[in-house]
Formats: sequence, C-alpha cells, structure tokens
Amino acid sequence: MPYINIRIGATLKDTQKQELYDKTTLLMNTVMKKRREVTVVHIQESRPSQWSTNGVQLSDNDAISVYVDIKVTKGTNTPHDKKEMIAQTVKMLQEVVGTIQEACYVVIDDIRSDSWGYNGKTQEMRATL
Repeated sequence: MPYINIRIGATLKDTQKQELYDKTTLLMNTVMKKRREVTVVHIQESRPSQWSTNGVQLSDNDAISVYVDIKVTKGTNTPHDKKEMIAQTVKMLQEVVGTIQEACYVVIDDIRSDSWGYNGKTQEMRATL
C-alpha cells in the first residue's frame, strides 16, 4: 500500500517518468519489501521558478529541486530499511534526472494501520482477514 509522491522542479521526458516509475517501484519492492502490484508512484512536475533554496528563486539553469514523500504502514519497515531507501532514492534521482539540489528531501511517513486505507478497508482491517 505504499504511495510515493515525487515533486520535481522540472519538466521530464516520458522516458524519464517511466524510469522513475520503474525504479521507484523496484526500490519499494527490494528495499522496503512492498508488493509491486499495490505500489503507486505519482510524479508532480513544476517550473523551477516555483521553488527556492535559501530564499532564492530557482531558474532553469539551477540544479533540479526534488521532494519525495513515501507513505507506508507504520511498523512495517526497520530504521535500516528507511535509511537505505532514502539513500537509494537520492541516487536514483541523480541517475534519472541529473544534478539535483543539495536540499533534496526524502520523507518516509509511517501511517498508523487504522488511518491508512486500501480499496475501502483500513490496513488494520485487512490484517485481520
């Protein structure tokens, strides 16, 4: 039931998007041990000028801004899993989109199972089935 939102200050080629979908899903499967068939990846593109670092508006000539938000069920991953996922996500972004801002954030949100739904049922309900 992982949901990954990649917000990026650039316009990507379709091949780059597909590579991000594929590689993010693979990382969720191999590092975070999540099932591929329920992994959702959402990419949101925006202009560089909609981002700033240190209060300075970015331009097309600056490194690309990226923020990645990963949502998983609380208690399903170890601190080591999360550390590895964050490191591998940044590495993947650099490989796919090029130079990214140093202030690139990857956040893993641990959502309680009674607050995380899939197909109309909470994760807590699904675990008891």
